[in-house]
Amino acid sequence: MYYCARKNCLREGMREQIWHDCGLCGRRFQYGPHRYEGHFIPRYKLVACDSCWHGNPDGWGPTTEPRLLSHLKRNWIAVPERNEKGLLPRE
Repeated sequence: MYYCARKNCLREGMREQIWHDCGLCGRRFQYGPHRYEGHFIPRYKLVACDSCWHGNPDGWGPTTEPRLLSHLKRNWIAVPERNEKGLLPRE
């Protein structure tokens, strides 16, 4: 889910900020014009915040897995094979 907030700043015109909720931890982050604090993961059709992305370099760990599996099931996306460490691949 994303949110859009417009601000009318004096002499700056309209600025648009686009916000998303992380599909893994639920944290709200900015992902739009000039500021990208997350990553879109095409395989999962999911946007993850930088904290989740950088905190799981080897694959999606046990804290993120329940929400990820729920997302996959809800969106009819096949669960990929686990990597050599037994984790769901990050990409």
